[in-house]
Amino acid sequence: MSSIWTFLLIWGVWLITPLLVDGAETIFRLVHVLPDRRERGRRIPCDDAELPTVSIIVPAHNESEVIDRCLNSIKAQDYPHEKLEVIVVDDGSTDGTAERVEEHVNGNHVYDGNGNGTFRLRGVPIKVGPFAGTLALIRNGHRGKAYALNAGIAESTGDIVINIDSDVVLECGAVRAVACAFIRHPAMGAATGNIEIDWDLLEARDANGALLLDEDGGIKTMRLGPIGAFLARAQFLEYLSSFNLGRRSQALSGTMYTLAGACSAFRRRVINEGFRYDDATVSEDTLLTFELHRRGVRIGFVHDSKVYLEPVVDFDSLYAQRARWARGQLEVCSLHDDMIGTAKHGKLGRFALPKMLLFDHTLAFPRLIWAPLLAFFPLIGYPMRVVMLAALGMYLFYVVLEIINTLAVFSIADEHSRNRIERSGWTIVLMPFYRFVVFHFRFSGFLLALTEEQQWTIKGPVSQTRGDLRQLRLRSIELATGLFGVFIASVARAARVAATVVAPLLFAYIVIVRWFDSMRRSG
Repeated sequence: MSSIWTFLLIWGVWLITPLLVDGAETIFRLVHVLPDRRERGRRIPCDDAELPTVSIIVPAHNESEVIDRCLNSIKAQDYPHEKLEVIVVDDGSTDGTAERVEEHVNGNHVYDGNGNGTFRLRGVPIKVGPFAGTLALIRNGHRGKAYALNAGIAESTGDIVINIDSDVVLECGAVRAVACAFIRHPAMGAATGNIEIDWDLLEARDANGALLLDEDGGIKTMRLGPIGAFLARAQFLEYLSSFNLGRRSQALSGTMYTLAGACSAFRRRVINEGFRYDDATVSEDTLLTFELHRRGVRIGFVHDSKVYLEPVVDFDSLYAQRARWARGQLEVCSLHDDMIGTAKHGKLGRFALPKMLLFDHTLAFPRLIWAPLLAFFPLIGYPMRVVMLAALGMYLFYVVLEIINTLAVFSIADEHSRNRIERSGWTIVLMPFYRFVVFHFRFSGFLLALTEEQQWTIKGPVSQTRGDLRQLRLRSIELATGLFGVFIASVARAARVAATVVAPLLFAYIVIVRWFDSMRRSG
């Protein structure tokens, strides 16, 4: 009997916890999402006459390399241009971002064969025609993204306000999908778009930063190495699951706790109630979402509003991103701790927040502790075969979860996304390793929230290790130089001692020897 209890105590962390955390979460998502798929197929398209006016806010700081494609994707929207208002807020850029935006404002940004006036959508170059909507630039001091968003919102006039990041590309029907969602759901006050990773957005550039074009004048895609290609496809599958299943199930259950910063939309009446972004945390989007829940605002998910984002293709950038997200999540929960476990704020307060904190934070500690100890189990009497079988069982469990999530997303995805899923099939078997790494990156974010002040950029483990090695090399050089200096100083000190003490004694010795020698010869 004792062996059974020992097995449960030790392996429960590896076998029971994942079943509760990840298996139950997958079932919860599927139960909410699959019935909604049938309802989505019966939706009636919106007529142009009933579409509301829309303001699109684009905050930008040093985004000269990507701001053109973002604005071009807005110009290519199949939305009535006379109902579109675009406001770019330059947050103190120093790289010419404002100048590039002014070209769009003045109508001087046209296709010239060098990548201008075009953008890549799903890997296909698309030329942009004239834009008949309103496009304005607000020059802002470098006061942060939250302040830039508030400045743009204050100047906006549209019935619907959409905030997007300057490095995204909108699908041609993205704005229409958002507007139609608000028309179909009058009670919905805010919504998040459907963010999808597209590695074709990674543009090839020369040493001077200029775009590289192919023979047809299209922009070339950056060539990725094995690590970059794996990270790109892993994030593609991760985002597909987290948005098409995760955000959608949260919207249907009223438990959305983060509006995507890459694309968020609001009704004018919600804006008029005085809501604003706040820079009290590194995650202003999550903080605003909690405030909306406090006010009873219904938050939705617009599946048809596709917004493409380029992936992070190095571990340092991935670490900085996930550590910042985790830190922001913990900071926001600490500011709204009165919402946790209470019935006043619906399912979010009663179930979603306690579950999130339990799974993402509390249970993270034992999982983190047991992970390195697994390698030492054979040293305390566990047969290597048992340890390897348990590790293999956990790996296969997570692979099965990835397959279930991917198949569920595949069943509701469009043809382009399905093609990408098929091309990324080999990544599924490596996804458990990717999520294991991301788990540790997120855990680092929790520790940063407890030990360090707020900061948007965080050093990654690779660059930090390189920096430490460079620092060690510099310290080694300093130590060697110091030792050499001590040696030289010692030699110099010895020379001075010889000059002041040894030389007179030697001279006296020579004088005495010569005196005795002269006495011997004379005698």
